[in-house]
Amino acid sequence: MELSVRPMAAADTAACAVIADADAEPWTESQLLSELESPAARLFVAEGDGGVLGFAVFQLAAGEAILYALNVDPAARRKGVGAALLAGALAALKAEGADQCFLEVRAANAPALALYRRLGFSSAGVRRGFYRDPPDDAVVMTLTL
Repeated sequence: MELSVRPMAAADTAACAVIADADAEPWTESQLLSELESPAARLFVAEGDGGVLGFAVFQLAAGEAILYALNVDPAARRKGVGAALLAGALAALKAEGADQCFLEVRAANAPALALYRRLGFSSAGVRRGFYRDPPDDAVVMTLTL
């Protein structure tokens, strides 16, 4: 599958909101549009097969990137979209001066944990009871870029 990673445009937000609907705490189109207006926000999409297959939402400040969301269309999962999206986004963030990336992931999300570890992230701690619906701990992960 041919994939490209690029900055998100306002025209992408509707497709991204549909993808996010599969998430426990989905991002809405209005939230994504609002993020696009934030000077510190960096949003990316993965495109392939004629459409948006996933998106990532980061904040970048003082050389630190924080990943707030990584969503892949359920039909495109386990096909390398998440890895390509994250790798492309991290390369763009590094080019902008980021030297560290942080994220929080549900402790029960084994596929996401495996993806992040495969890309070089390491566990930095646990936030007990961080997620509410459904209840779960958050694993804090970090990567030096």
